[in-house]
Parts: sequence; structure tokens; C-alpha cells
Amino acid sequence: MSTKARLLANRYEIEKIAGRGGTSVVYKAYDLQAERAVRAIKEISKSKYEEYDMAKQESALIKELYEADQSNAFFPNIIHRFETDHYFYIVQDFLDGESMGYMLEAGPMPYKMFIEAAKQICSFMKFFHSTGRVHSDMKPENIMVLKPGKTMLDNDAKIKLKFIDFGTAIRNATGVTGYTPEYAAPEQYRQSELDERTDIFNMGATFFHMIQGRKPLKVHSDNRMLTTQERFKFDKNVSADIKRIILKCVAEDPNKRYRSCDALYRDLCRVERHSNIRWLSLSASLCILCFVAAGISSHMANKLDRQNIAEKYASNVNKGNYAEAIKLDHTNRDDIYSKLIQDFTQDSKLDHDEDNFIINEIKSPDSIKSSDSNYGKCMYEIANAYWLYYLPFDDSSKEHTELELEKARINASYEWFEKAVSSSDLKESMPDAYKRAQIFLNIGKFYIDIDRMEKEGTDSSEFYTEMWDNVEEMSKYIDESNEVVSVRVCQTLMSLISRYSSKFHQNGVEFRSQEKIIDKINKKVYLNGEINYNNDYARSLAESFDIEAVRLKLEMAYADE
Repeated sequence: MSTKARLLANRYEIEKIAGRGGTSVVYKAYDLQAERAVRAIKEISKSKYEEYDMAKQESALIKELYEADQSNAFFPNIIHRFETDHYFYIVQDFLDGESMGYMLEAGPMPYKMFIEAAKQICSFMKFFHSTGRVHSDMKPENIMVLKPGKTMLDNDAKIKLKFIDFGTAIRNATGVTGYTPEYAAPEQYRQSELDERTDIFNMGATFFHMIQGRKPLKVHSDNRMLTTQERFKFDKNVSADIKRIILKCVAEDPNKRYRSCDALYRDLCRVERHSNIRWLSLSASLCILCFVAAGISSHMANKLDRQNIAEKYASNVNKGNYAEAIKLDHTNRDDIYSKLIQDFTQDSKLDHDEDNFIINEIKSPDSIKSSDSNYGKCMYEIANAYWLYYLPFDDSSKEHTELELEKARINASYEWFEKAVSSSDLKESMPDAYKRAQIFLNIGKFYIDIDRMEKEGTDSSEFYTEMWDNVEEMSKYIDESNEVVSVRVCQTLMSLISRYSSKFHQNGVEFRSQEKIIDKINKKVYLNGEINYNNDYARSLAESFDIEAVRLKLEMAYADE
């Protein structure tokens, strides 16, 4: 387009050239059909077909993602796409900001801004994964940092991100692997199969750049692959919590990385919420040093402190204030943990504050030990609390499907069931609980593995056959006397049959075997057409069941017989 032309498509008034690329130009323009709204118009030359074709595919993908993202949080809105004989045009909202890569040239992000930006990147990637895609090129250059609004204070840590450039994600679908060496995972260098854990690595490398103000080293040098230890070297002033999170993201073994963006997001939230506590702890330490410097006997002070803690601990236990007691002394207190879990779940929910408490007080290294006599029982009770009562998405749960909610709950309980099963005491002292924990652990592993295996095409006949064995074992708990356990078992079984009845059919499971479980659920849930649960929480869950819809899906799976 000639720069002399002031009007494009009889609609867009060009103000200026905002940027240039090899075969493209970006204009800042005003939309005369939308009250002079500011637009960015990308003009791509059709002389190079590959760039032109990629621009068409990418703009179509962004439009699709924008429309699927109900919160409109992550993507620029594609307003209009059109062509002339020589050019292809993409019209989108004008993003008033700079790339994060450009911004980081000035140095690392402040701590609070880093946490907020990292959480937004997690939320974006979780959404992107929900579309069944792998990004594989997350880096600061592909993130736009929008300029703050006029009402935002200069010292406010708020930051707003938009995500651009999905060319690599499009190429992935065609089997062409591309990556940026500074942010790439080992499997990208090896040209191996990629999955969501690859994106977790790319995110960790991006987080490193954000908090350090410099890029990590490239994945390869001198014709060899560098180790994580070589690539990611932290300055001394980086928070130990942030360092731990990043190193878990960039573990060389994908199995040692975060299992999901949800798990990573939860960890970032925990660090954010407890940063103030760490500052208070530091202040307390400084006070103690001052007292020592003033000549107070550390021996006597410690003895008195221990006596006070013991008295306060006993007082809180007697009053039923188990959380306060554990804050005072959280070593080898498995009996109090059991009472704490019962206290947390009295209202039939395990919320995020309670989740944070469990993570920080029970999961901490100096807390309950695997050698403690009731370790397995305690882990089992925590696992059950997550599986039965956990609220994974705060107040936004209504925006998520039942399957997403169930996966999140089971994923959160998985590591606790794993600890319970690996303990030495549970199998001996509570064999029935051990057997149930093993079944629920297998169900959790199925949910963790299935999406990846379906994408890879590695969900073998043996995999579904083993899964069906666990389904049948789990169905024995439909008539569990604990109504909350019963209703969750029914919910999980219906979800599995609804989604995988065809797969079970293809791998030799008879129609009657699946129908029998649905009939058993129906008999348990309803009595004379009325819900047969007295517990209010169990009843509320059962009210959402659509057993006939699951039965219909089952019948459709066997329609060819």
C-alpha cells in the first residue's frame, strides 16, 4: 500500500506506520465505522506465499481463540481480514504497549509484578492447553505488556498481558518442530514428542528471564545439550521460593516438572500469599538479635519461649483451635492433623485458604515424617479431603465443566494418595483404606495420563483394560455408608463411562458390564423417584446428576451392535 493513501478499504484512516517486518508493515489507524476506534492493521505481501499462508492461518487461530476465551483476557481481537491483489490485511485492536522482551532490556521485574505476570502466563497456558494444543515457544518476545491506564498508580504492581505469535503452535500440528534455543526444553532439542510439560519448561525459562533480567543459556552449545544447572544460574537475591518453582518447571526429566498449569498456578499463589509472613519472620529474627546484643541470655530466653509455646499449644488443642496449635508446633503432630482435616471439612468444602495451610504447614519438610506411626493414615485423610471437598477454582467454578472440576480435585488428591499407598503403616493398620487409596490413585493416574496419551496415540488396549478393572473395583463403593464418599464415587464413575464408554467397548468391555454400573448408581441415588441421600452436601451433588444422559451415551457407543 502506498504511504500516500490515507484511507484503506474505504473504512480505515491510516495515521502512521507503527512497525515493519521483512514482508509486512503494521499501521496505526482509525476505524471510521466504529467511532474512530484505534486499530492495528498488518499488511502482508502476497509475493512470498509461505509468509502469506502463515499469516492467514495464524490470524484465523487468534480469532478462534479470542472467541473461545469468554473473558477476552489473552488475545487481541481480530476485527477484519481482507485481501487485495498484492496484499493480505489483518485488522485488530491496537495494543498500546511493548513486548516483554523489550521491557526486560531495562532489567528484572519487581517481585510483585513478576508474581502477577507469572500467574497471567499460567492462566493463558492453561486455557491454550484446554484447546488441545501445545504452544512450544513461550518467551518474553511473544508477550505484550500493555501500558497502564491513567487510574493506575505508578508504584502499583498490576500488569496486563496479551499473547501474540502462534506460528510455532501451528507448525507443531504439521509435525514441524521449531523452538527458541534460550527457552527450549531438552525434548525440543532432541526433536522428541512434545506435550504440555514442554510448555511448562518454556514458561520456567521465561520466568527466569523475568526475575533475573537476562536470558537463560541456549539449550545447546558446542554440539552438546547443556544441563539445567548450567543454563539457569540465579543471583543470590532471588527468592528461594521463586528459585524452587523455576527449577521444578525446567527439570530435565519432564516427569519431574509440574503436572499441570493448575499446580504451577497454585504454587505461585502460595508464594504470593506467604511473602508477608516471611517478612514478619525476618523482623522477628532481627528483634531476637537485638535482644542478644543487649545481653539477654539466649539459653533462658529459649527455655521460656519453649514453655510458652507448649502452654499455648496445649491451650489451643483443648479449645479445638488445631490450626493455631500447628502454627506453634507442627512437628510430628499427625494426631492433630487428623483433627484439623475434620475441622476443615465440617462445612463440606476445602477452600484455597485451607489448601494453602495444608501445603505450608503439613507438606513442609520439618512437619509429619514418613516414619511417624500414623503417617499413612494422616496422608489418606488429607487425600480424601481433597478428593471429596476441594474447591479448585474459587468462585469461578461455575465457569468450568464438571469434568474440569473433577480432574482438578483428583489431581490435587493424587500426591496425597500416593504418599498414603507408599507408607508402611496404612496397609497393616487399615487394609480397606489402603485398597481404596490404591484404586483412587490409579483413577488419578488415569486422568493425569489420558489426555497426553490420546494426543500421542499411545492409549493402548491394555491401558483401557486396566482402567476398566479399576472402574469395577471402584463401583464396589457405590453403596458406601458415608454418603459423601458414595456420591463422589457415583460422580466419578458416571464421568468415566460418559467419556470413555466407546473406548471401553473397543477394548472388549461388554455393554451389560457398563450398564450394570449405571443401574447400580441409579438405584443408590434414587428411591421412588426421590434423591436417596440425607446428607445435604451429598444431596446437592446428586441433584446435578444426569444419569439418563450418561445412559444415552453408553447406548450410542454400542449402537453398531
